[in-house]
Formats: sequence, C-alpha cells, structure tokens
Amino acid sequence: MTKKNPKQRWRAVKTVSLALIAVIIAALLDRNIFFGVSLNGPIAQFDPALSDFIAYRLFQPPPATGQVAVAAIDDRSVAELGRFPWPRTTDAKLVNALHKAGAKVIAFDVIFSERDPADVERESLDIQLQKEGVSAQLLNANAANSGDGAFATAIQADGHVVLGYAFNPHLSWRQRKPPGDVMTLEPPPWHYDLIREKAAAQRTMPAAYSYVAPIAVLRRAVRGVAYVDIDEDEADDKVRSYPAVVFAQGRYCAPLFLAAAQLYRDNAPLSLTLGPAGVLGIQLGDREIPVDEMGRMMIHYRDASKAPPRYPVADIIAGRISPQALRGKIVLVGVTAHGLGDRFVTPIGGDFPGVVLQATAVDNVLRGDFIHHAIDERAEEKWAGWVLATIVGGATALVGAVASFALLLALIGGYLGYVAYRFETTGALVGVMFPLVAMTLSYLAAVSYRYRAEGKDRRDLRLAFEKYLHPAVLDTVMRDPDGLKLGGQRQELSVLFADIVGFTERAERTAPEPLVAMLNTYMSAMIAVILRSGGVVNKLMGDGIMAFWGPPLKMSNHARAALNAALDMLQELRTLSANDERFRDLRIGIGIATGYAVVGNLGGEQYLDYSAVGDTVNLASRIEGLTRRFHVSLLVNQAVLDESGSGFIARSVGLVKVKGREQRVKVFEVVGRDGENIARSYYERFTRAVELRDGDCRKALNELLIERPEDRVAALYLKQLEVSGRRADSGVVFEFDEK
Repeated sequence: MTKKNPKQRWRAVKTVSLALIAVIIAALLDRNIFFGVSLNGPIAQFDPALSDFIAYRLFQPPPATGQVAVAAIDDRSVAELGRFPWPRTTDAKLVNALHKAGAKVIAFDVIFSERDPADVERESLDIQLQKEGVSAQLLNANAANSGDGAFATAIQADGHVVLGYAFNPHLSWRQRKPPGDVMTLEPPPWHYDLIREKAAAQRTMPAAYSYVAPIAVLRRAVRGVAYVDIDEDEADDKVRSYPAVVFAQGRYCAPLFLAAAQLYRDNAPLSLTLGPAGVLGIQLGDREIPVDEMGRMMIHYRDASKAPPRYPVADIIAGRISPQALRGKIVLVGVTAHGLGDRFVTPIGGDFPGVVLQATAVDNVLRGDFIHHAIDERAEEKWAGWVLATIVGGATALVGAVASFALLLALIGGYLGYVAYRFETTGALVGVMFPLVAMTLSYLAAVSYRYRAEGKDRRDLRLAFEKYLHPAVLDTVMRDPDGLKLGGQRQELSVLFADIVGFTERAERTAPEPLVAMLNTYMSAMIAVILRSGGVVNKLMGDGIMAFWGPPLKMSNHARAALNAALDMLQELRTLSANDERFRDLRIGIGIATGYAVVGNLGGEQYLDYSAVGDTVNLASRIEGLTRRFHVSLLVNQAVLDESGSGFIARSVGLVKVKGREQRVKVFEVVGRDGENIARSYYERFTRAVELRDGDCRKALNELLIERPEDRVAALYLKQLEVSGRRADSGVVFEFDEK
C-alpha cells in the first residue's frame, strides 16, 4: 500500500471530522441527542411511519387469545333498540344477558356520568302525583322501576363489572397541582396494589386533577372504576400507545384494560416500579408489561381477521348469540356505531373504535404479545447511528467513492435487517430514521469534502479573483463570459464615498507601521459591512472607500441598502472606538447619491475594472466632502431619501452648489433610524425652524444653538441668513468653491 503523505493524512482526518459533524447535525435534527430523551425533532416526524411498517405490515401479529370479546353498540343495535344513549333498563338487560351467558368480566368503555333521563322524568312525575295526593305505596312502586336502580342491581348481581371514567380536563404532563382543584372519588379509582420506588425515583407519567365519573349509585354497585383516556402521538395524531398509569388523587391509577385483565386473572397483584428515569416497569402477577418511562404501553394492533370478535348488543340481549361465544371471557362494551364518536386514527387505519382499541390492549396483556419501545431501544438506535455513521465517514476518507457508496448501501441494508430480526424475535422496536439519516449525511459530508479537496486548484483560482472582485460580480462574470468584454450600460444605482476626517494630519504624526495596521483594521470592518449589505466595494483610495449598490445584483431598494450600510458603518466605528484606543478620536464622513451612471467592465484590453462612472458618482464624492463643511457624519441627496422610504431620522441641510456642478443640490443629514436612541424632537424642531419667516427663524435657530452649541448646520444656516438677507422660506443656498 502506498504510504500517504502528511497532507493526505490530514485530509483524511478532516474528512472523518466533517463526517462526525454531519452526524451531530443529524442528532440535532432528531433532537434526541441524549439517550432516552425524545423531543420529536424533524427526523423524528418520519420515524413513526417506518416503525409502523415494521411493526404492523412487515410481520403478521399472532391471532387473538379468544379470551376477549366486544359487545358492540353498533348501527344495527341502535336501529333495533333506539337512539343511544339507551335507558338504563336496556343496560341492565345487557348485563343480565352477559351474566347468564357466563361472561367472566364485563368492562364498560362508556361513562355513565349522568342519571338516566327516564328516572329524572319519572321523579318529576312523582312530585306532581304527590301534590295531587297519590298514595305513597303507588309512588314507592313507581320508584322501584327506576333505570339506574335496575342497572345497579344487575351490576351488583354479576359482581364482576368495571365501569369507565374520564379525566377532565384531559391528561396533563405537568406534576404541579392547580390550586383548588381536588379530585375525590368514592370508592377510589382502580389503582396499583404495589409501588416500588428506586433511589431518586421520578414521576414522569401524566397527572390528572379532576374527573368525569359514573354516578354514585352505580359506583357503589361495581367492582371498580378505571379511566378510559387515550393519548395520540404528537407527531401525527395516531394512537400507538396507551397511558398505563396516571397519577391522580394521590394514587397511581390504572386504565380500564388493565383493570379488566387483573379482574380476569383473579385479582393478581398489579405493581408499578419507578426509577430515576421514570416508570421502570409494570407487572400483573408474574407477567411483565413493557412500558416507556412515561408509563405508556405500545399496542400491538391486529387486522379485522385476527382482532377480538364483535357481537352486537341487540343480538346479545335478544339471545341470538351462543352463550359459548361469551362464556368465561372478558366482554368490553363500547361504541362502534358511526356518528357516535369514540373513534381514533391508528397505524393500521383510521376510524378505529375506542372499545376495540381497549379490547386489543387487554388481549395483548393476556397473551403477553408486546411491542418494546422504551429507553433501551432508543439508546440502541442512537448508538447504532453514531457507530455506523463513523464507519461510513472513515471508509469514505480512505477508499474510493464507489467502494464507500457500496459500503453505505450494505450498512443500511444490514441495519434494516437487524431491526427486523430484533422485532421478530423479541418484539423490540428499534428506531430506523436516525441511523439512516446519520449514515447518509456522514457519507455526503465526507464525499463533498473529498470533492472539494480534489478540486482545490480550481477553487484557489476562484479565491484569487475574489480578492479583486465581489463574489456576486465574479458569479455574474462566470455565468456570462461576455461580461469580460469592454463596455458598460447606463443603470440606476446608489454610490457611497467614505473618508477619514483629518487623515493627512494623522499620517504626519503617526509612524507608518501603526498607521497601516490601524487603517487595515478600519478597512476590514467597513468593507465587511458593505459586503453584508450587498454592495460592491469598487475602490480603496488611501483612507477612502467607494462602493455602490444596484448592479450587478438585482436589488428591490438599492438606496435603502446603501443608507443602512452607511449607518451600520458609523455604528461599527463607534464599536471600534469603544474597544480600541486607536479609534477614540477618529471620525469619518460619508456621502451618498442616488441616480444614473454607466456601470460595467471599464479599462483597456489588458486590464478591466468593474466600476461606475458618471455624474452621480461625482456628486456622491462632492457630498462626502461637504460633511467636513457641516461637521456631520452622513449626507445624502434627496433621491436617496425618496428611494429609501420611511424609517430614518433626517433633516434638510439646504441647497448646496458644489464644485464642478451648476445645478444646486438639496442635501440632507441622516442621523439614524426610527427606534434608535436619538433625540428626534431636536431635528424636527430644526425642520420647523427653517420653515419659519426671517425673524422667527433666527430666534428658533438661536434657541437650538443654545441647546446644542456644536450644531454646525444650525450655525451655518443662521450665518447664511444674516449674510444673504433672505428669508428662510425663500431658500438658503450654500456655495463652496472647493470640494
């Protein structure tokens, strides 16, 4: 093997480093960097779909145990028995029929939180009859026929009925109890018999503080009440898991499906183990029920052919169902009719009845048919992603592109095979998306770097040109080689000139080396501001800068970009002054003009310079020179303000006749932007003052000068009024023979 030189070795190290950075980016996109903490990042949004394919499509789940059945409140039962909810006498008939058929456990996925309307109506009638003198014996006989009473009697006679209740509001993942919100329920809700708390145990399960429970007469008759709340995944609102524990009323409450399973298994102990990460495990008798740290149990759904059977309630009551179909089973009663609600979207399809979901969860517990997807599986996914992506990055740094791509495909295929094997043999559902994205990004990062490294000569050439041309200009030239020809075209633009005030005097008293160092720092800062704004740095003339905005980039408002850049340059200078002693007394003058100029590649056959020439360029240079006359930092012509729009604090300096130009130019001082800590009122008063007539104008200007003696603009304005004898409202003209 050919020995790599130090440069090649360093390139390989950088390739692997970039590959690892790509994996870090993948982890940030997944937002699941810390093993066991899931935060649903962009990658995690797609992971459920791949996991669903493996869990529910790739492998067929085992058939139902045959120990669970659904008493369905379906469309046919509603048509036969009447509009739902039915009178409680109908519910009593259902319990009696199930009891007669030999059902071992009856669980209602229905909340009987209100009295039977028929009973309420009957009581109203009894009150009316009592007022009319009807005998007490007749009234007592009427009361004995109450629907709630008949339902409670049937429940008590069976002795193995569980009713559902719901939390209100729905589950909260906060552990802080709202003030004054106390949950009381007698008898207590179905809860865990045994709680094991490890050191530093944490409650990470959802909490609840109020409820919607069955009415008291029914609660006293049943074996217990258990919650029926279901949570959808935040990623896509599908139900993949069921909260198997909720902390409420000082207890760790159990759901309806676990209550039914415990009662079916002759009250086998139901235990909960808590640890530092949250819920460590749930156990029913000798059966471990895998849950995540939030206490959620994934549901192993089955298609219709393998799901627990459904029997219409109307057929059960009428005796049209063989007792053998129900004997010794858990029968869950719930709504399946369309239009009655209680339906969910699941990985195997939408419009899934809640009672069938409950029946599937019970059947999973009884069979021991579980999907494992908790901290361990997520940690396995993270380790796999980091290790495999590192291998891909290292291989790409050492071997050719074809070989590394083949390795990438082999590792992706191998990992998918491993995930499928883990699920088929143990029920562990290891995530897929993060390792695939991490490996792919690692490969792309490594290949991209190698491509860049191998094309270094071409890039170096481009970088050399970028020292002379703005990158945007260079891009334009490279896209259009004709742009290298001589000539230009007339275009609208905004031109900026900036100079250091008193630089000549500073140069005379400063040694060349520190002067150049200071100038380099200043130029670097100012050029960076201009380039960020989209401007073209056209010339550096000693301490002066010429830049323009507009061509070659298409800008919606080049004047505003230039004006913002100028204000940013002044702010950058203030920052330099605060941090660097060399800039404490340094001032600059900036002039901007907006108009038309000829822009293009100008020069000779042997030398081309992308530049702008014309009256607007000359005007910007002259305006910059006026900053010294008026002792201000930033002056612009009227076109700049007109094009820029609102948002700036400015005042008119007056009409100025500059050298080399017969036409008078209206010039404005710009001091900042709206919202900045600038005394806007002062400049507004100046504007109002110069609009007044002669005497009032002089008085107002004198008042302003008392407030700000250093205001050179106001002083010159007042002096010009006195010299010319003109009224302010007729216009003040400044003429300067020198730049």
